[in-house]
Amino acid sequence: MAAAAAAEESHVKASLVADAAELRAGETFHLGVLLEPEPGWHVYWRNPGEAGLATEVLFELPENFAVGELRWPIPIAFEQSDGVGGYGYENPVVLAAEVTAPDRVGTSAPVTVTASWLACKDVCILGSAKLEATLPLKSSELAASRSVLDTWRSSLPRTADSDLLNVSVTGGPVPSTGAVALVVWLNWKATPGTVEFFPDPGAGLKVEGVRTQTRGRLTRIDFRMTRLKTSSAPADTLRSLISIEDPDGNRRALVSHIDIE
Repeated sequence: MAAAAAAEESHVKASLVADAAELRAGETFHLGVLLEPEPGWHVYWRNPGEAGLATEVLFELPENFAVGELRWPIPIAFEQSDGVGGYGYENPVVLAAEVTAPDRVGTSAPVTVTASWLACKDVCILGSAKLEATLPLKSSELAASRSVLDTWRSSLPRTADSDLLNVSVTGGPVPSTGAVALVVWLNWKATPGTVEFFPDPGAGLKVEGVRTQTRGRLTRIDFRMTRLKTSSAPADTLRSLISIEDPDGNRRALVSHIDIE
């Protein structure tokens, strides 16, 4: 790739990826980082779970380039050495965002992507990489980046809709102090296969003890939720991912916003 760093001490290789064949005024392209953990190691999702540290990606671009939200592929759930659950990635993963070029743009642009992560196996080690490149990439680098980003796009969650399932909650509301037990019920229109639940509570909420059970077209998800005192704006919904795996091992995920008031 255009820029790569093999961080041996952190057991993760980081490479810059971009799919802009040329820069055009007002048009969009994707820019991000490919992280490749060594076998047995993992890095963390935007919500690391009950332990760990979220991976961070920062972008530096010329003036007036606009960077969208960082997009995260479907994570996996794993049990760490201390028995605490976490969410993240054991296989190579791309974290990227959509970038919009300004109304006036040159034929090339310098970019920097800085990634920071916590890699864990039997121990946990902090790692980071500062990756620099000039866009557009060279043809061979561009082809490799586009292939990686095509795979990334196919792994992104999509918004849940009522054609697939209905969502309801029992056990709320979440108090201003202390924890409450909540149960989320997923009523599927068709038998879903293996279902996993990945809460994405953000800064204002804490979710612990997630347990998921599926029988036929009904999934029950139990967890404890606490409203954090450090939050300045009370949250009224819990963002989450609902992952479905078919018998062939293919996974897709739905983004759901669950009412907790």
